[in-house]
Amino acid sequence: MGLHAVSIKLVQGILSAALAADSNLEAEQVFPAIGLCLEILKDVDVCISHEKFTALWVELARRSGDPSIGLRMAEFAQPSSWDVVGYAVESSPNLNEAMRRIVRSVRVLHEEGEMTFEVKGKVARLTHAVPSSPVPPYRANCDWIVAGICLLIRRITGVDFVPLKVRFQHSLPDDISAYHRLFRAPVEFDQPINEIAFDSTFLCSPLLKSYPGLGRVLDRYIEELLAKLPHSESFIDGVRREISIELRGGNLGVETIAKRLGFVPRTLQRKLKETGTSYQELLDQMRRSLSIHYLQEQHMAVSEVAFLLGFSEASAFYRAFKRWTGTTPGEFRRTLKLTNEKSLVVPD
Repeated sequence: MGLHAVSIKLVQGILSAALAADSNLEAEQVFPAIGLCLEILKDVDVCISHEKFTALWVELARRSGDPSIGLRMAEFAQPSSWDVVGYAVESSPNLNEAMRRIVRSVRVLHEEGEMTFEVKGKVARLTHAVPSSPVPPYRANCDWIVAGICLLIRRITGVDFVPLKVRFQHSLPDDISAYHRLFRAPVEFDQPINEIAFDSTFLCSPLLKSYPGLGRVLDRYIEELLAKLPHSESFIDGVRREISIELRGGNLGVETIAKRLGFVPRTLQRKLKETGTSYQELLDQMRRSLSIHYLQEQHMAVSEVAFLLGFSEASAFYRAFKRWTGTTPGEFRRTLKLTNEKSLVVPD
């Protein structure tokens, strides 16, 4: 797999859930709309880029007309939707091992997807992010992952699992009633990661279809798949990751990022120059990508977008966005709105 590559097996599971959740969706329309041939689904060894993966989620949400399509899709997902990872998880002796298998195996499905699992006292936390990508996962993707984990726990344990709290990277939706119905727990938005926190006593829950022997066989297969993947992030990805951590009003000076990476500023700039870029170019690229992502959320104020990108004043963001795109944030939003309205018009 290449950088940010996503397994077609995961795509197959997502598409199956989408078609089950919305009978009006058609794969024959969705795939060509994002520049992919439907035949790609027949080759289980193929991968698509993270950018195409995000485009798939955007198209599913657009065509369904439901911003919460990810939540509905999660209700139709089965462990098989996660291919070999789902089967390994389902074979675990208890929930604790199931969670740890998810974290160990996630890169088989999404090379740059990162999950963590930790237990501190009475609280267990499972998190998800794509730290090497300048653009966070699309809203429907975030919903699918967090809701999918919650519903997966209910299915494989048979327990009426209710988390303590869930957190999303995407912005606060206009209507959050679907989130409260599904999770029955406090929900937070605009967070640095996607997270589900729950009572650690759930970890002792045995699974309904535990098959330790099969689980060990699948573990060996997953290890073979993981061994074929890159073992470390690139230097550029490391810099991007540290910049993303310092966004949202943090200190984005090159001195701060260099210190986080264990360099003096001059060394960091030299190493970046050797790769054909600079710190300012990387920062601008990330801010530009994120600004376009955030401005598509019509309810977000421009001043809020500026803060999320680490600008001290909205006026500085206006100037930067005009330099990057040749237009202002407001003009960009108006053009985007007109384009979306035209795309929804059905020709006679």
